[in-house]
Amino acid sequence: MMVRESKKTMILDAAIQVIEEDGITAVTFDSVAAAAGITRAGIIYHFPSRDDLIAAIHQRLADRWERQLEIACGKPTAEATPMERLTAYILTCSTAASRAEFQMILDSQHTQHMAIWEDLIDRWTGRSERDEAERDQMTSLALLAADGLWVNDLIGSRPISQDHRSETAKQIIALLQNDVHESEAKPNG
Repeated sequence: MMVRESKKTMILDAAIQVIEEDGITAVTFDSVAAAAGITRAGIIYHFPSRDDLIAAIHQRLADRWERQLEIACGKPTAEATPMERLTAYILTCSTAASRAEFQMILDSQHTQHMAIWEDLIDRWTGRSERDEAERDQMTSLALLAADGLWVNDLIGSRPISQDHRSETAKQIIALLQNDVHESEAKPNG
């Protein structure tokens, strides 16, 4: 069993590399087999259809993102406060999106794969805990800024250095924390 899982991982990593280099439409059994250095039949053994392969790529990238979020948070989402989760999300967004991550999230829109990404983002940002009308403006602003920071380099904007990205994420977090402290200090009335 261990051999199969590592072979699956190797195939998925090769497929992600194909997306990085040539885009999601370039993902075929032949292109992934060439990138992984195995036969087309080897790919089909693990992923009987292209849809199975695409679904597994979505899950692999979402799992990778989950690990990054947990590292940024210092704990799993279930053990984190809403502010710790949101802070981890913003910090994680300070790293530029890869072409594969960005394309897979875009590809998921209005498909069965969308749930993988929505679940991950909802758990870390608190979107599932309240609807947009209930979310305070500062949290919405922080999420929009973090998402923009994450995709900046891929949407044709001038690239931002990692130092600038990290500092921007810290400023977003500071604004959010200041807003929370101000809200807590206001008397109910």
